[in-house]
Amino acid sequence: MYCSEALFERMQVLEDHEHEERPLLKGMRCAAVLIPILKKQAFPILYTLRSQHLRHHAGQFSFPGGVVEEGETPWQAALREAHEEIGLEARDVTRLGRISDAYSPRGFHIECFVAMVEPFEPELNLEEVERVIEVDMHQLFDPKRHSYRPWNKDERHHIHYFDFEEGLVWGVTGRITANLREALQ
Repeated sequence: MYCSEALFERMQVLEDHEHEERPLLKGMRCAAVLIPILKKQAFPILYTLRSQHLRHHAGQFSFPGGVVEEGETPWQAALREAHEEIGLEARDVTRLGRISDAYSPRGFHIECFVAMVEPFEPELNLEEVERVIEVDMHQLFDPKRHSYRPWNKDERHHIHYFDFEEGLVWGVTGRITANLREALQ
């Protein structure tokens, strides 16, 4: 297990991290996510569990985020979505940096922002989020918790899986989590 001081030192690299800015491909929509890291012992990463009644990705782990609206930057979109989904106030967020962009099979180009957040009481938008899940960061670096394997028995498409104590993270959120792990190593 990593101590909090060592984890904090790891996060400092995000300021100068050279993330991969992938091009916006034809037909893709720009989206942004916030990867909130809670400012407390073990620096837990905050995930949301998507509501069971959603049409897409119901019951899956995700990060607060969504489509970048006209007139806003991706960072502003990530902050807006975090406020709308879990009640996180922008004043409680300190941007640490960006990690590599991700593409989703649903046609989104996702810019990924990592931030330290002050402890807060989540106010959930129950239409979108069932609950907030804290995953202690030390689990991110446990090699037994990460695998890269075929998706749905399709040997052509491999995806990242993180089998955390709190549940399984996979798909695009798994890719983003792998990018975070890589940036912090």
